[in-house]
Amino acid sequence: MRKIGVAIAVLVLLGLLAAGCAGGNDTNAPASSKPEKIIVQAPMAPATAPLFKMAQDGLPGGTPMELIVYNNVEEATTRIIKNEAHFSVLPVNVASKLYNKEIDIALASVNTWGILYLVSVEDTVEQWPDLKNKELYVGAQGSTPDVLTRYLLSRSGLQLEDIKLTYLGSPEIAQMMINGMVKNAVLPEPLVTQVIMNNRRARVVRDFYADWQQFEGQAARLPQAGMIVSNSFAEAYPDSLDEFNRAYAAAMEWTLTNPDGAAQLVQANLKMPAPVFISSMERTRLQFAGAAGAKNDVLIYLGRLLDVSPDMVGGKLPDEKFFLSE
Repeated sequence: MRKIGVAIAVLVLLGLLAAGCAGGNDTNAPASSKPEKIIVQAPMAPATAPLFKMAQDGLPGGTPMELIVYNNVEEATTRIIKNEAHFSVLPVNVASKLYNKEIDIALASVNTWGILYLVSVEDTVEQWPDLKNKELYVGAQGSTPDVLTRYLLSRSGLQLEDIKLTYLGSPEIAQMMINGMVKNAVLPEPLVTQVIMNNRRARVVRDFYADWQQFEGQAARLPQAGMIVSNSFAEAYPDSLDEFNRAYAAAMEWTLTNPDGAAQLVQANLKMPAPVFISSMERTRLQFAGAAGAKNDVLIYLGRLLDVSPDMVGGKLPDEKFFLSE
């Protein structure tokens, strides 16, 4: 009888184990680890074009994606602080500044490697020193265009008192240049293309990327903008994070090889004429690079900004945890 009792006990135990293993098929069991939707925010800039492709095609895992196009960095940072966005396209220095303020984010990738140019309608302006005693219009004071402009002016032998810097929003500067009210300006693409198409005298004088390499070495890259991710999202949904990064890399490659198709999406979503976007891509350096692969370029870039204006990066270089591990 004892042996029969033991056998019954073993069978009961095996039955319980089997039931536990089958629990994954129980309709009351938790769903697979997927977010209800992924919220992405990005500016009206070239790096947003691939996101329109992703929103149109859907994410590989089937998770819905909500894309928010923000108007300014202040709006974007507010949403990040409130944890209302999972992914955000931001200037790399702004990402560093938020991280150094202990906002729970990490840099997932870098996507924009140079879209800034010095544009002039003056035939005598060819080099940075030619701006001495002239007025130069630059985007908002303390912004990336401002700090990089001051860096290049300094490396070219000019002092701030040698030139009059006037700060306005880049779209306003572009419109003023189109109307003949501005002679020299620092502008990003696609505003550069818009100006050149509408003011025959306007021309590109200096390429910030080329000048950056002139001073930092030919192997140096200029990591202006990247994709940040909420650490809480990355920790909760690692598979969705990987899927998103792969999808973004693929959509960026599609954008680069199919500018006509990308231009149609940009025109439909941003009301930017397709010919402007297509032409602007000739001066837009988009490339997906994971945070680990971009780390050295990012640290050099942030280090130079730190020298010019510590507040631009949050007072110090970010530590290792700023870079999302791959």
